[in-house]
Amino acid sequence: MEQNKFRKYFLILFSFFILSNCQLELIEARHVNFNKIEFGASVKASFKKKSLKYFSQSSSPDNYNLKISSLQFKKKNLYGGPAARAKQIEIIGELEFNFINESSSNNGKLKISGWIPVNENNPQAEMMAQKKMVEELEFLLLEDLLQEYWIIES
Repeated sequence: MEQNKFRKYFLILFSFFILSNCQLELIEARHVNFNKIEFGASVKASFKKKSLKYFSQSSSPDNYNLKISSLQFKKKNLYGGPAARAKQIEIIGELEFNFINESSSNNGKLKISGWIPVNENNPQAEMMAQKKMVEELEFLLLEDLLQEYWIIES
């Protein structure tokens, strides 16, 4: 009797894990095929390389063309305190894109920002932190672009 209960609950638990993993794979597809991927002149080579993680090229009549026309990062100092010195640095990333299909064209602009504290004692560390922040914002912009694609696709 105890062995039958164990088998029953084990089977229920096992089937629950199998079903949840199958559903996750259907929702979390993170690789998209495009007919053609074009980049504007202002897009860095490092961003192009990172985009290969999410996007690939394969010709199919159902696929869209992707054009990333510009990618810019702007730095903005935020001041405060009694001496009105820079306290934080805000880095804003802007990405302009266009999804083109035979029947439609969808363009848009994505914006994302991040903050880092100012390090007056060690400016080299501050510059390295800014570079790391830009790299992280590039990945976040790619994930947002992927979400935009799935919104258009559905």
